[in-house]
Amino acid sequence: MAARAMSIVLVVAGFAVALLLAMLGVDLVRACRTGPKWKRRLIGAGLVLLMAIGFSPAGGCSATSEETTPATFADPATPAKNLSESKGWQRILAAWKEAEEIISGKRGGFDKAGKERLLDDLSQAKADTAELQKAKLITEPEAGLLIKDLGFLAAGVQSMRTTEEMNFTCYKIAFVPPSHRSLQRLSERLPLLEKLAAAETIHPEVVGKVLVSIEADIRNLDKEESLKEFAKAEEREKAEKTRDAAKAAALRLRQRIAPPVCYLIPYVPRRETSVATLTERLRALESPAVAAALHPDVLRKAAANARTQENKT
Repeated sequence: MAARAMSIVLVVAGFAVALLLAMLGVDLVRACRTGPKWKRRLIGAGLVLLMAIGFSPAGGCSATSEETTPATFADPATPAKNLSESKGWQRILAAWKEAEEIISGKRGGFDKAGKERLLDDLSQAKADTAELQKAKLITEPEAGLLIKDLGFLAAGVQSMRTTEEMNFTCYKIAFVPPSHRSLQRLSERLPLLEKLAAAETIHPEVVGKVLVSIEADIRNLDKEESLKEFAKAEEREKAEKTRDAAKAAALRLRQRIAPPVCYLIPYVPRRETSVATLTERLRALESPAVAAALHPDVLRKAAANARTQENKT
């Protein structure tokens, strides 16, 4: 009962705030997408009620007129010559970024219409990935890894609650430890990852994109507390083997896409050796004690070097 009362208070307060902001000419779409979480929830709840009585700001709380979404990219009349020029690749990056922001909570005011649009964009991104592979702008393992990650992002977006669902009753879902999710994702991507690491041709922009989530799962399984979540010894052993194999492949790919490193070696002037010092060393090499201790070949080479230095001096 208390929770229901709080929800009603939130909606009423949000309605009053949203109505006041609308009368002042404030952009409600931007207001419900920026600022602290409590502010976004308050204005978002009020905006939902405003929309229910017929007030509908352009784009709702799921988009803004200034926002770049995959739908804003039109396919060019001529095929792209490289990946960076491809509108399909731009659509993939735009949908990818938006999905990550929604899942992480960085972007608020996620309504039902916005959720459906984003899921459609992620589905389109998968189709774009297949087209990029068909056009030979990316390789088969790169396309496979992109599609895997797009699927994980779509599942994450699907699990997010929209502003219309904030007051719905939630049911407890069986908890899956993060380490188990990391192992599952790595296991699914490992064959493609190893195939990509062995490929002659790779595209750094694609490899860099897919490695982010792979390396995050590897770091998670590097933690001892994560490995302790595997109750059985064989499960832990499988997790360690999968992690190590993925780490080796990811490291090879990181090294291939990393820019070359140049080192500035300071010049050290060669120290001149005096004639007296060289003569002393030569006499030492010719002494019976040194001759008996050193191998004949080593002795001859050392003496020749000393004589050469003495001649130069």
